[in-house]
Amino acid sequence: MKNIITWIACLICQFPLAAQEQRADTVPTVVAATKESQILLSHKQFADKQYLAFPALIQLPNDEVLITLKRGTAHGNDREAVCDIIRLSTATNRVTAHQTIGSIADRKFQITVPLQTPDGKLHFYTDLQHTGPDGRHYREGMLYTTSEDDGKTYKPWTTLNLVDGVEYAYPFDFVIDNNVIYMLAMSFGYRPGGRWSVAVLKSEDAAQSWTFVKNITEALGDIAINESAFLRTADGFAVVVRGYHDQPTQIAKFDKSFNLVSAKDLTGTGILEGLIGWPRIFSRDGKLYVLGRIRLPGTAFMQLGLLRVNAENLAIEQVALLDNETGTLPVKDGYYAGFYWTEKDGATWLNTVTYRSVANDEYPDIVRLAFRWEEVQ
Repeated sequence: MKNIITWIACLICQFPLAAQEQRADTVPTVVAATKESQILLSHKQFADKQYLAFPALIQLPNDEVLITLKRGTAHGNDREAVCDIIRLSTATNRVTAHQTIGSIADRKFQITVPLQTPDGKLHFYTDLQHTGPDGRHYREGMLYTTSEDDGKTYKPWTTLNLVDGVEYAYPFDFVIDNNVIYMLAMSFGYRPGGRWSVAVLKSEDAAQSWTFVKNITEALGDIAINESAFLRTADGFAVVVRGYHDQPTQIAKFDKSFNLVSAKDLTGTGILEGLIGWPRIFSRDGKLYVLGRIRLPGTAFMQLGLLRVNAENLAIEQVALLDNETGTLPVKDGYYAGFYWTEKDGATWLNTVTYRSVANDEYPDIVRLAFRWEEVQ
């Protein structure tokens, strides 16, 4: 018996991390000393459909960024919402064009995710919804449009074909690996195919057709997840997934065939409360970063945050607070964000584009928040 106890004690000494959660007091939080804040599009510019939300963007090689957004009347229970797009000059930080590119009676363009294929064509995939007789919102099949002139004109919106009999409705993210395009998207159990899942699809013909690759929901143990993002790594892929309700947001490593290697909770560990809204993931200088809507323990309101994550063990190394840094500003809605990079005054800047409504604001605005990378990395 004594030998058994000694053996167990030795195992605990050799593998202490397996029996311990990451402690919140070991993770530093930082606030940038330098911050640029700019309203790109104000709800006050419109007489109707003033609810501006859910920006998604793509950085073009000609010092421009295209930003899609929802323009409706509410976060989710409105009857109708359009997809608008603005063109931003990264040289002047001025909006140079604004147009509506998606509008269907009694339908909502909730969030529209852009993609530029290797042939230079722009694609836009939208989460199309409608409000049912019960007042709840329901998905429809994913719509997409294309542009061959850098987003000046657009083809008619088309419904994405079923993939192996399953309809995918909610686009999350895209990764291009050589000439293979991967899409991360969600299917819904009440739609064709009857499957609740977040899945990886791929295209080898410049997004003309898609095939099924992996059910990420199933790979992670059939946990309840929705909004997700991913990126290519040296060994495979990193995926971040937002949970529903009590399911924590997770980050996971997959091999090149999307077989699960490891996964770790990002929320519910004492470091972050609740969920990470619309998480975006990127890699820089050997580290993983997750951008999204967060809330630190003890804070009353949502915040925009940037997590630095160890690429090997997936532990949170740092939390940079990008907006509502103290958590005391009464932000009612906001902080789904996209990002792009610029160089200025000899420094690299992380630019985020998000939406935000505060205190007595009736509707959110689309805002740009920019930071010196050295201060938040």
